Amino acid sequence: MRRTTLIFFILFPALTVQAQADKHKLRDGNHHYNKERYDQAEVSYRRALETDSIDYKGQFNLASSLYRQGKYDDAAHHYDKALQHPTASNAQRAHAFHNKGNSHLKAGMESKEQGMQHLQQAVSSYQEALKLDPKNDDTRYNLAYARRLLQQHQQQQNQQQNGDNKDQDKKDQQQQQNNQQQQQQNNQQQQQQQQTGQDNKQNKQQQNKNQQTNQRKQDAERMLEAVKNNERQTLKEQQKKIQAVTGKHSDKDW
Repeated sequence: MRRTTLIFFILFPALTVQAQADKHKLRDGNHHYNKERYDQAEVSYRRALETDSIDYKGQFNLASSLYRQGKYDDAAHHYDKALQHPTASNAQRAHAFHNKGNSHLKAGMESKEQGMQHLQQAVSSYQEALKLDPKNDDTRYNLAYARRLLQQHQQQQNQQQNGDNKDQDKKDQQQQQNNQQQQQQNNQQQQQQQQTGQDNKQNKQQQNKNQQTNQRKQDAERMLEAVKNNERQTLKEQQKKIQAVTGKHSDKDW
């Protein structure tokens, strides 16, 4: 349980400075920090850095006050600033790397989008701290914990990717089925249109045939009627000739 508390809350105490007049603001920051007034400590540390922006103690203490406020990205940034100090000792650099690792660890545990990136940076920071202070068990424990979280995060990400791939495969299959169904519908519609066209063509041809048949029938009827008329006319003419030759006579011939 002690080590679990260590992971989430340990930070090396804000560094105490010598009682010098030009470090008054830095001392004010330390005072607020020790009273757990971390926002006021931040203000004092930032004012102290206005006159000495590369001061290791000012950057380290500012980063610590930011960490206590949950501003983990900013805290990691200012631990980096402290590490850039040219005269920082190995012990000071080990402390800064350790706390930088803590900042990235907390950020990684809270961030969903950049969680893996922060955990990777936490692992790297703890490793650098151990190079400078190989016997620090707290750093070694934090490193193991960060690696375990990173592995879990990678597994979750892989599972999510696999799940996304499966979902995408299902979507692709569904889309393929939809495309096939649409193609079948298009083919059916095309076949129906072709059949309708053929039916219309056949109907038109049949209509033409019917019209031709009717026309021939009408022509034949007209011809037949004309022949009958001619025959009747010829018969009348013959009867007239016979009457003209024989003349009129009574029923009795005597």
